[in-house]
Amino acid sequence: MMDDFEPDYEPIEGEIPEPRSTIRGSSKRKSKVQSCPICQGRFTNVRRHVICSHLPWYTSPLTACWTCKLQLAQEKLVQVHMVNIHNSQEEQHKFDTLQHGKRWTYLMNGLLDDIAKRIPVKFEGLIKFVQKHSDFSICSGGVHHWSDMPLLKLFNEVNIYKPSHLLHSAYPPTDPHSLLHWKILALLIAHTESGENLVTFERELELHPTQRTKHLVSLVDSHFHLDLYLKETRHSGLPSLTWDETDRHVEIQFLISNYCFPRNWPSSKDRHQLRKDKRLMFTFGIHPRMVARETRRQMESWLSDLEVLVEAKNVCAIGECGLDAQQASERDISRQMEVLDSQLQLAKAKQLPVVIHCRGLSGEDSTDDRCLDVMRKVLEKDHRIHRHCFGGNIGMYRKWKSYFPNCKFGISPFLLMEEKYPDIRSTVCNMDINDIIIETDAPYLSNKGGRTGCPSMTYDIAQKLANLFNVSLMEVACVTTSNALKLYNIKH
Repeated sequence: MMDDFEPDYEPIEGEIPEPRSTIRGSSKRKSKVQSCPICQGRFTNVRRHVICSHLPWYTSPLTACWTCKLQLAQEKLVQVHMVNIHNSQEEQHKFDTLQHGKRWTYLMNGLLDDIAKRIPVKFEGLIKFVQKHSDFSICSGGVHHWSDMPLLKLFNEVNIYKPSHLLHSAYPPTDPHSLLHWKILALLIAHTESGENLVTFERELELHPTQRTKHLVSLVDSHFHLDLYLKETRHSGLPSLTWDETDRHVEIQFLISNYCFPRNWPSSKDRHQLRKDKRLMFTFGIHPRMVARETRRQMESWLSDLEVLVEAKNVCAIGECGLDAQQASERDISRQMEVLDSQLQLAKAKQLPVVIHCRGLSGEDSTDDRCLDVMRKVLEKDHRIHRHCFGGNIGMYRKWKSYFPNCKFGISPFLLMEEKYPDIRSTVCNMDINDIIIETDAPYLSNKGGRTGCPSMTYDIAQKLANLFNVSLMEVACVTTSNALKLYNIKH
């Protein structure tokens, strides 16, 4: 019967080894032994035991084989190992300051960083953690071994630390190099969860304010739609838009949010809330596609409201406005030209830049030509223009520049879509970089199959421009950012 069944869980004879009365390597000579601060063993040389058993192999680099990644804890054993394993006494397997010095420092940085994360405290908080925790009192009066002095100097030099106290002093810790004392380091590891895993841990870390100065890349998204972006992403506000690349820190310094659909114009209360984000500047205008959908009376009402809106704080331009001939009749285009004229008159009176949307017809009587005709009748030649989402040929670029020398051309994610828009690349290559500003038109334009465009794509566009102009990313960032700030008269 099943109830009578009792599984045989007894060990087979000889399967379980006889229990050891002492830990491997420990000593029974009571007069010369010391207790290990980590395990229960007693040893004539606790330091060697801890270095071998409770610390990663690289923490004592002078007594390790750097080829085998093996800690031997004694120089004599290192010599024996070289002969028996590597059949030579060549120095290539031993620690060499020039060859291994920086790597050792980075390994120690990585170890301390991981210890801090596991405790958890900040990297800079490890010293205070050791000072305050009673378990470390057994390190009282501890000093570094004389053989460690060159290593501590190396650690401080590579990390550009200036020790505040004597180099040999370890406890109480005053500087990061104090934490490299074998006993303090072992106790720190013991204080982490699953600390035994750190004995085999290896990660190199260059401490950032010291090892590598990250270059700051500041960019401006000169045209996006905040209202539609927040609706599409379901965010309550803009993300940080700062991130780190390999050797640079990237930030979107300013963003120009275009409000061109009057029914989405933010209220005074909403504008006050939006202005709390100091990166944001605003433009207000009436998109040409709105003209055919609304009555003349409604359009006149919005134009009247626009005169008030442009007086609000942080408003830096009028637009986007212009002409859009796609799916528009001649009558629609005529009305668009009237509404454009009204907005240009306002821009001229207020001395504000104009963001121009121009899309549709090409050829002799192109949308660009019609738009330029209206603009030339109203605006002075030196008026500041943002030719939004420019995708014309080099001839059209030169025409805009001849009529309005202060015109800047928004280069959008279209530049990243070479298969779909192959001509933009050749046009951009023949443009003057001083005429270019970067825009994403988010959330409308995306890249790499994404559904929603994002202001962070300014970085991808800047990288592409750097490749096309054969200049550094930093130069592209500096020039295009300067172009945008001057165009919109943004002080920073």
